[in-house]
Amino acid sequence: MKTTGFSLVEVLLAIVVTSVGVLGAAAVVLGIGSQALRAGWATEHTLAGRNAVESLVRAGHAAATSHASTVDVGERRFDVSHDVTQPSPRLKHARVTVSLPPAPTADFEVVLSRPRPLPAAP
Repeated sequence: MKTTGFSLVEVLLAIVVTSVGVLGAAAVVLGIGSQALRAGWATEHTLAGRNAVESLVRAGHAAATSHASTVDVGERRFDVSHDVTQPSPRLKHARVTVSLPPAPTADFEVVLSRPRPLPAAP
């Protein structure tokens, strides 16, 4: 007796293989979305930190002080703190910390130096 078509076992096996493939593709899509979200947070953290560091550098050695503030980047408000220490009269070390829960914090460090006076003309 000759039969045509697929047996029940073949159909069930095809359904299982297809289901595994679809679930794997869905997992990849979710992983890509999660990575894109983390990359967006990292970019916004970096922008907020870069802006804070640039403002410290623009202000110069004399105006660099420790303080905390908030910065708006995109649609998020970040907490930014400046921790300034002065290991010598000519140098100040500044650590800028940017945070936005639940994302991890980002730390930036900058060294500010007081310019040396120009030597007197002979």
